[in-house]
Amino acid sequence: MELHTALAILIMPPFAPLVGLLMAFVFWFFPATNPLAKLSLPLAILCFLTLWICATPAFSGWLGQRVAKLQPPVPEIEPTAVVVLGGGRYRDAVSGAERLSAASLERVAWAAAQAPKDLPILVSGGRVYSDEKVPEAQLMADALENLFQRPVSWRENCSRTTAENATNSAALLHDAGVEGVVLVTHWWHMPRAAESFARAGIQVQPLPVGSPGELVPRAESGLLRWLPSAAALLRSQVYWRELVADQWYRWRPLPVRRSC
Repeated sequence: MELHTALAILIMPPFAPLVGLLMAFVFWFFPATNPLAKLSLPLAILCFLTLWICATPAFSGWLGQRVAKLQPPVPEIEPTAVVVLGGGRYRDAVSGAERLSAASLERVAWAAAQAPKDLPILVSGGRVYSDEKVPEAQLMADALENLFQRPVSWRENCSRTTAENATNSAALLHDAGVEGVVLVTHWWHMPRAAESFARAGIQVQPLPVGSPGELVPRAESGLLRWLPSAAALLRSQVYWRELVADQWYRWRPLPVRRSC
């Protein structure tokens, strides 16, 4: 797990407010003369409100707008390849069977439908955990070739993070004489991914899956925007993680090319 991911988990809901509520519960049993005992009720109220607000569509939409403002400008380039970034996999703990996650499959389908048909495709993603059977790039290539009849020219099988996606893919692309690509990933992941590829020496024409216009579903409009939901909390987590990761990537040097 990358440090920025762990940091985001620690500071964002539901972990941080739940820890605060636990502390408030403990403070409640302190002697009345202890200053911490007086903090019990205010801390509990603050943590409850924080958890409530962060789980509302209104807050997740606001947070998503912060991510949307990070979208990179679209350069005027002539891309000569398509790069599709992996978004995870599902693994059966009993049988060990593996398949693309919904995010990965959505990116693969988007690339097959929206990317220029005449450009070669590179898929990027390795094994994040040692017990995974095949690289994620292999699962993506199988889906592109078998489900969508799109040939895959390169399989970048070694990366575990977005930064490694960029450095490993750039090495393969530079060897093939490619300097500009159409990059396919989700819109909320695009700012960090495009910046990483640019730092690795690859010009990017973004082809994001979805858009910030999807921030608040129609079913969560009106007063429902202020009622908490699991879906809104999940979106808040995704956007919060990207904001933290964007800052982390800005000062962290890109890793060297990783071998499997």
